[in-house]
Amino acid sequence: MDFKPGKYEITSKMEMQGMSMPAQTVIQCLTQEKPIPDKSSGNQGCEIVDMQENGNKLTWTMECMQEGQKVTSTGEMIYSEDSFAGGMTMETGPQAGNMTIKTQITGKRLGSCD
Repeated sequence: MDFKPGKYEITSKMEMQGMSMPAQTVIQCLTQEKPIPDKSSGNQGCEIVDMQENGNKLTWTMECMQEGQKVTSTGEMIYSEDSFAGGMTMETGPQAGNMTIKTQITGKRLGSCD
């Protein structure tokens, strides 16, 4: 995969059923073993349960515990050495209103991690 580990500026924008949230930007260190940003959409407490690499495209399935229920999301990212772009789709259950939340994610490398 054409990916350069390091410190990335990651911008994410969430959309859900007619609503669009303001874009958020975070700085995060990404490694060859962990190239998927996990802070871009507030997904602390989440775990990648499946990850597939095909050329410069990475797809994954992530499970999160939110308010006592398991939420599963899928994502896809295309890497180009020191940048990436892609997105993630999360389907919530009846307790959270049966919503589909889509997040667009872009990242650019700032340098090495300290």
